Amino acid sequence: MTKPVLVITGASGFLGSAVCIDLAKDFIVIAIDRREPSEQLRRAAPQTIWHILDIADNQAISEVFALTLTKFGQIDFVIHFAAYYDFGKDWVHEYQRTNVEGTAKVINASKSAGVKRLIFASSIAAMEPPASASFLTEESPTSEYTPYARSKSLGERLLEEACSQVPCIILRIAGVFSDWGELPPLYSLIKLWTSVFPFGRMIPGRGGSGIPYIHLIDLVRLIRKCILLNPELGPSNIFLASQHGAVHHRQLFQAIRSASDYSGSPRPIYLPEKMARFGVWIRYALGKFSGNMPVERSWMLDYLDKPWTIDTSLTRRILDWDCTPELDILRKIPDILSNLKTDPKGWEERNKSRNERRFQYSDSLLGDYS
Repeated sequence: MTKPVLVITGASGFLGSAVCIDLAKDFIVIAIDRREPSEQLRRAAPQTIWHILDIADNQAISEVFALTLTKFGQIDFVIHFAAYYDFGKDWVHEYQRTNVEGTAKVINASKSAGVKRLIFASSIAAMEPPASASFLTEESPTSEYTPYARSKSLGERLLEEACSQVPCIILRIAGVFSDWGELPPLYSLIKLWTSVFPFGRMIPGRGGSGIPYIHLIDLVRLIRKCILLNPELGPSNIFLASQHGAVHHRQLFQAIRSASDYSGSPRPIYLPEKMARFGVWIRYALGKFSGNMPVERSWMLDYLDKPWTIDTSLTRRILDWDCTPELDILRKIPDILSNLKTDPKGWEERNKSRNERRFQYSDSLLGDYS
């Protein structure tokens, strides 16, 4: 029996490479990225067919889909990871070029190829920031409060308009981390809370800020589940690739301090908003001077002590899926800190490379899970 054929965009990236390696075991995988995959990635998925191109190039993306159809007679699934992100508040051209126009080109190529299902990587950040003490759900509206959120919101709109011609799944993905961290906001918090007094004890606000997380392995398993259940799903679906709830800063602080070697007081020092804004401004100014830009921006403090709390009930019920308890962020902090202690240079480089959008797959990404 012929294996199903699957196209992955952004296949050399942090998310795409992990999914590519997993699905290449059971699918014919056509991998698209504008960056060459690392040799380790090629070895980890040796049967994968690679095409180095920019999804904003309409001719190139159309030719790859046409070539795949000619060779295999079908394209069953497309998983669209390719995207640009930034933590600033300016709408740069790359958002329009890649996240909007590139997504439109992937949708059009999928329509022409008769793709059975297009899975689009959106983000929890695309949703309207929650009101106090409320939950975000699959039905929560999208937002344009940041350029990245706007670009993902526009991408979702394109998918919803096309779902009568190409069935789709929109995955609103939480903060994805690995056993090495490799999530910019998490990296920044670990660096802060493993530092010496007084910085290592500082928490903006009252520690109530927070987001939901998902381990990279759980995301891979969720995508497999979406493919498995494809025949049972309707033409348009929104699912939350996330843990239920949120992890607050005060919880992460305690987990990080407990797993670190620091022997000082574990009690946090809570910073008033004005002081926190001044600290963010100082770090931003130093980053502009040094070229090593921090993750934190002043707009993030607009949501101080307002956690992005997620209710995943619908996703869990429809897909019969949930995050693995052993891969919960609070349980994995000791492993992340252990890797930092064992290989500090490697840990730093892995996290910086993802922060700077130059991630390269290495065999330790999936570790014992592969």
